Amino acid sequence: MNTSILVNSRKEEKYFRAFIIGFLSLFLVILPIMIYTGGYYLYYGDYNSQQIPFYIHAQDFIKNEGLGWDWGTDLGSNFLGSYSFYLLGSPFFWLTVPLPNNLVVFAMPVLLAVKHGVATLTAYAFIRRFVRNKNAALIGGLLYAFSGFQLFNIFFNHFQDVTALFPLMLIALEERINNNRRGVFAASVALMGIINYFFFTGQAVFVILYILVRLKSPDFNITWKKFFGLVIEAVIGVMIAMFMLLPSALAILGNYRINERLYGLDLVAYSDKTRILRIIQSFFMIPDVPARPNLFSSDGAKWASIGGYLPMFSMAGVIAFSKSKKKHWSVRLVIICMICAFIPILNSAFYTFNSSYYARWFYMPILIMAMMTAQALDDKSIDLRSGIKVCGIVMAGLAVISILPKKTDDEVSWFEFANYPAYFALILFISIAGLALLYFIDRLKKKGRTYIISALVSTVVCCIVCTSSVVYFGVTLGSYPSTYINNGINGKENITLDEEENQYFRIDISENYDNYPMFWGYSSMRAFQSIVPGSIMEFYPQIGVTRDVASRAPLEKYTIRGLFSVKYFFDKVYSDKEETYTYICDLPGFEYKNTQNGFYVYENKYYLPMGFTFDNYITEESAANHSEQTRERLLLRALILSDEQAEKYSDIISKLPSEKTLGLNDSTYIQDCIERRKEVCSEFTYDSDGFDAEINLEKSKLVFFSVPYDKGWTAYVNGKPADIEKVSYGFMAVKADAGENTIEFRYETPGLKIGIVISIIGLICLGAYIVVFRKKKNNESGFSHCYDYSKDYSCSMEEQYLNKKSANCKTEE
Repeated sequence: MNTSILVNSRKEEKYFRAFIIGFLSLFLVILPIMIYTGGYYLYYGDYNSQQIPFYIHAQDFIKNEGLGWDWGTDLGSNFLGSYSFYLLGSPFFWLTVPLPNNLVVFAMPVLLAVKHGVATLTAYAFIRRFVRNKNAALIGGLLYAFSGFQLFNIFFNHFQDVTALFPLMLIALEERINNNRRGVFAASVALMGIINYFFFTGQAVFVILYILVRLKSPDFNITWKKFFGLVIEAVIGVMIAMFMLLPSALAILGNYRINERLYGLDLVAYSDKTRILRIIQSFFMIPDVPARPNLFSSDGAKWASIGGYLPMFSMAGVIAFSKSKKKHWSVRLVIICMICAFIPILNSAFYTFNSSYYARWFYMPILIMAMMTAQALDDKSIDLRSGIKVCGIVMAGLAVISILPKKTDDEVSWFEFANYPAYFALILFISIAGLALLYFIDRLKKKGRTYIISALVSTVVCCIVCTSSVVYFGVTLGSYPSTYINNGINGKENITLDEEENQYFRIDISENYDNYPMFWGYSSMRAFQSIVPGSIMEFYPQIGVTRDVASRAPLEKYTIRGLFSVKYFFDKVYSDKEETYTYICDLPGFEYKNTQNGFYVYENKYYLPMGFTFDNYITEESAANHSEQTRERLLLRALILSDEQAEKYSDIISKLPSEKTLGLNDSTYIQDCIERRKEVCSEFTYDSDGFDAEINLEKSKLVFFSVPYDKGWTAYVNGKPADIEKVSYGFMAVKADAGENTIEFRYETPGLKIGIVISIIGLICLGAYIVVFRKKKNNESGFSHCYDYSKDYSCSMEEQYLNKKSANCKTEE
């Protein structure tokens, strides 16, 4: 008989202990790195290239600029739109804002440990609702906080913000349905919507699935009245989050990546034959690290966050629980999620049916799996051995695959099937050792001995060991710490550039150093940032440059260096090439200036200040008939206009003769730079609210600014409103008259004002909702826990409580 036991017991919970253990388990792993580097935590890839510079740049921008237009991200961006995905909605990020800028980078590893502590705490609080033993629930919390998903996503520091607080949403849902606590679900929806809009869409899908599978559970006391109340709270929660959601949504609408969809066979089968194998592997053993598929090589989904392994337990607890309780709601939910993971169209449902593959919703079913594992450990009736056997078989199969012969250039090799054989052997050994340890604990359980404390200690050790294996392998893939710290983080102290007063310039930098200029405080045309204005995304493909997650135009696209007002190019000095270095740059017009901060610095002798004019235009239709290279070379010879714009301004700008579109090369580029320098803005000042420019013209012309077009811009010329034209595939121009002109551009974040208004209305609605439908006083309290398994002793008193409760639990109070 599977009777749910409802218990109201909120005392002596292990919340603080859960946080401390989670915090220390991660902090102890990264502490040696911090000691070695002098307080820094350096990893590799996106963590070093994005997370650290973004934290420093965002801190500096908020303290000095506020919100608005960010001149330091790519060619310029909507600050809120670019960083709401990464930082701005995170309460953890805002904890660092009061700190001095030079301490932020040292706070990041501590904050990362705090996130793991919070994830352990919130997961414990959710799992405790369904697991009798507090230590078993604490084990479940640790399994969630240190799951394979979490280990993978140390690489993506900001993902941890989401996973740390997501359990609160399910807790709030349970409280609303089972304890009739109004307002908490709305608050949780608002919180998760503010933290990260990308993950929020997946959470909405998962919560719907969660409700559907819980409907028939005896401990889920939903009524139609409660259901509609839940819907109302969800709407109110979204309204409260609109100050972040609306500007974020408007900022990404112009990004072509959000509109890509699956079609045909791709709807039902992955084109990557290794993907399902990688998913299975990642749940049974420690996952691969980002960008380094190991056992199953693949060029796709390298950053997709495929991971689900539960330290020590693997899938043993989940399998054993599922075998013992086939009809339990959690089993149904995990099966549904498994089907979704294996079928592309269902997987994409968590991301508004986008065609890009991500597994970044796995943390939600992992929380349920952690709960199942904790209950399987605590419930004496569940035999873990069945799950241990299955995990052992899978791991043995993976071991066999790793020694399969591999043929390269007619040479057959053994034991090299994995890309990193030694590392694969290490994580396989750790996974098997954890399983062996679990077998020992299960024997203690079967013999009736005390085993929970042993299981807790073993889980903590395994969490630390598994995390260490991932972290320290990742560290070996990163750059030399001294180079990153001295030339990157602290490089600003070693750079001195000639800067004209009331002028603006950008810099460029060699590959592998994308976001170093953020540390130095300079605007750079090379940027590793996924969320930028749609006009930037539109521009680069027109000249044959891929723009997905970064702007990385090769040096042969030299024309855009002039177009973008690039004044300096930083070329990295490599010690093994110093003696043979030629001091010649592949950018026409750039000459060696000096060596600073470990880089060869080149100055553009034909630098174009921001704001200049054109005498000729070419229509978009005509430009489309030329090659991508020619289109790029034309950008400094003529403005690229639509047919309507060409007709509108035909009195002040002439069509480019067709013969001038031919033979474009280095020499013609220099000539074009000289021509453009004849009429440039004498002053250009800027801040987050926009920019002001002064220019003297002989006759009326269009003045071009290499600032990305955005709907938040408004322009004034000599105090009068002016039409902003979107030209040259994504930039701005305004008409200025003959003589002295004062040009003003003002920026307001699209959707921010109306989003704030909606959020205020949402807060008012939440207050009114709580007051109008406030819970009447009742001597009957709710329940904080529901156990569907019994202890070894008689549960007669709890059953009496259940009988007492059953008369009221289906009735709305």
